This record gives sequence, C-alpha cells and structure tokens, in this order.
Amino acid sequence: MKLLSGFGIFLLCSAAAATFPGCKHDDGVLPTSVKRWDNVIISAKNEVPAPAGRTEEGELTLELLSDNSLKYDFHIHNLAPTDALSMAHIHFADAGNSGPVFIDLKPTFIGAAATGTVANLRQGQIDTLLNQPVYFNVHSNQVGSGIARAQLDKTVELAMDIPLSGANEVPAGTTAATGLAILRLTSDKILYSKISVTGIEAGDSIRVAHIHRGGAGVNGPVRLFLANNIDEFGVVRVIPVLDSIYTMIKNDPMYVNAHSKIKAAGLVRGQLR
Repeated sequence: MKLLSGFGIFLLCSAAAATFPGCKHDDGVLPTSVKRWDNVIISAKNEVPAPAGRTEEGELTLELLSDNSLKYDFHIHNLAPTDALSMAHIHFADAGNSGPVFIDLKPTFIGAAATGTVANLRQGQIDTLLNQPVYFNVHSNQVGSGIARAQLDKTVELAMDIPLSGANEVPAGTTAATGLAILRLTSDKILYSKISVTGIEAGDSIRVAHIHRGGAGVNGPVRLFLANNIDEFGVVRVIPVLDSIYTMIKNDPMYVNAHSKIKAAGLVRGQLR
C-alpha cells in the first residue's frame, strides 16, 4: 500500500475542509451567559421624578456574557409621536434616586427600539452591574433626563408621584402650601420615599408626614411614618415595611398626609388610590 507524504496529507485535509466545513477545527470558545435579565418592564413612572404627562412603557432584555460583553434589546411601545429616543445607559442608583451613568450602551435606534452589544466591559463595571443597585434608562429629545426606566437589581412594584394639596384635606384646608410625595415600593418590601412641601405660610413649619389608610373624603389611621421630623423632608428615605403594610400600599385606599405645627391634623394631602 502506498503511503501519503506529509504534503499529500496536508492537501487531503485542506480539500476535506473546503468540501466539509464541519471538518475544520475551531479553536474559539463561544462565550457563556453570566446573567440575563428577561423582559424587564421599562416605564416612565419609574423615573425619579416621573416626567409629567408621559406614559411611555416598554420591555428590556439584557445578557452579560463571559467575554465581558453586554447584549441588549429594548423597545418603547407608545413613544409620543413628536418625540424620538436619543440615548440609553445603565446608571448607578437605587429605586428612589437618580444616579450617574456607568455603562453607555450607545445604541443605534430604529424607531423606538434598539438592539446591540457593548464589548470589553471593565471588571469594575461588571462588578457594579452584578452586585450594586443599578437601573436602565432610555432618554429622549423631549425628556433628556430619561423617558423610561427599569431597576435591574430588584423589581419596582409600585411607582407613584403624588401631588399634595390642602384642598384634599378632610375638611378641605386653605393654604398656599403644596407638596409632592415620590414613592417607589420594591419587591423586597422596601419603600423609597421623598416628601417635599413648599409655600408654607409664615409662622408655620412642617413637622411630620405619614401614609394613612382611607379613601378620598375620609380620614383614616396612620399606617406608616414617612417623615418623623423636618430633617426627613426633601430627602430620600429607605423604609422597610411589614408584609401587611406592603399589601396595603399596593392595594388599599391610602393617602399621604403632611402635618405642620399650626395644622396638626393635616396641611396637605394626596391619595394613592
């Protein structure tokens, strides 16, 4: 039997590889999935504060791969026809705050959607993405601070920005003061709250704020303290809540009431529902 020379073997293998591509030896190893975020809800309500009059929502899928790349796919359903998406990032902050960008996705938008990959993430970016409070934020021409947002480290179960007014008190009060309660309730039973009150009359001062149980037109009992003193107004507070309070906040008639020195029964009020 005639033996092939080394050169003949080379030619034979080359021909086989050309005819049968599967015969090629692939030294590359496909990256594996490190973590995947599937169908995360993006919403204008999750922005802090929420942009007035905007109702945009959508879905996001992210996948971190072992080669330090991050794949993304997102779309917005109901972007205002006069607006256009401009940027998308991952930011560092909890559900009650807005924070700095630490991963710029630099997407190419097709309408109100984008798909792509960010390569060569640094280890610090990866560690933050996996272990810290972070959120996805998509920006638009009309709302540069962010048109829709999704928390990635936990799920936001309730997001409300509640205007507070003396007219909502029972009985209705007369005051120039107004307020805003920003509430974000997450799946791990944490309430992020920020209560702000302005325009209080001379000689009066803000004191405390609560969530009460009760519908519009009814006064009800305190169920949760939001601000215990003047120093807890205008700042984000992180409040663990009991299972029963968590369920009430999500489902029951509840209202926010801010009380002052002179109007101890209630200065300004707003309904959750």
